[in-house]
Amino acid sequence: MADELDDGLLLDDEFVAHSDEEEARPEQPERSRLDDATSAKKRKRREQAKAQRRKKAARKQEQAAETHHISQQPRDIQADLLVGLQRKAFPKLSELELQELRVPTAAFVESFTFTQERTLDHLTPFVRQYVAPHEELQDATHPWMKEAGTPFLLVLTGNAQRAADLTRALRPLLPGTDRTRGNGSSASMQPTVAKLFARHFKLNEQVSWLQSQATPIAVGTPHRVQALLEHDALHLEHLRCLLVDASWTDAKQRAVLDTPETRDALFALLAEKRVRALFQAPAASCQLLFF
Repeated sequence: MADELDDGLLLDDEFVAHSDEEEARPEQPERSRLDDATSAKKRKRREQAKAQRRKKAARKQEQAAETHHISQQPRDIQADLLVGLQRKAFPKLSELELQELRVPTAAFVESFTFTQERTLDHLTPFVRQYVAPHEELQDATHPWMKEAGTPFLLVLTGNAQRAADLTRALRPLLPGTDRTRGNGSSASMQPTVAKLFARHFKLNEQVSWLQSQATPIAVGTPHRVQALLEHDALHLEHLRCLLVDASWTDAKQRAVLDTPETRDALFALLAEKRVRALFQAPAASCQLLFF
């Protein structure tokens, strides 16, 4: 009797097991379909993300090309391109407020006739052609050759290393060969090219150095130049040209006008009251030049 009961129970267990398997089998294809659908959605999202990244990269390259070639445009197009970048730097300003900060078209210098590549090797002939001729640059009687911290040429670039490179390239423009290093560490009234950036040089040291150093040419980053203006260490009464190092790109292929931080600092400097006054003066005493 016990055996009969056991046999019955065993049969029942096997029946139940087989029944469970049979019920489970139809669910497997459905689960596979769900997995396939999920995978397809993930693939689609990845492809869309890649497409967006490619589109964004292409747009950045397009913008970089526009800013890189701003120097090779007529002054009216230069002015329009700069206004577009200005809107990005000051997104909260109204059109009327932006108009007040706009650099007048007459202040831009057209340099598209310069046929040489815009590299360090060709910087000095570029300056001689568009800023001042060789004879004037060598004339020690000019006030900017004798007065401390009063450049006639101010060059703005993207970082400290580039500023140092530009400084070396510009030194041959000045008279004499035994020039002080424009590093803010020692002062002399011998005219020199000033290096105005934060790396290695404390602000208070540069302020003191500029108070006793003739700097007909100064090269720096927008941040440091702005700080020196705020400390009244840099004087603009003899400034003839503000030159933006627009054609140079860093290791990530970003130009001065492409990198938001540097671009915004540049426009903050251009919006500074004393700088605006130079560009907006009836006689246009200072001009804006892109290298």
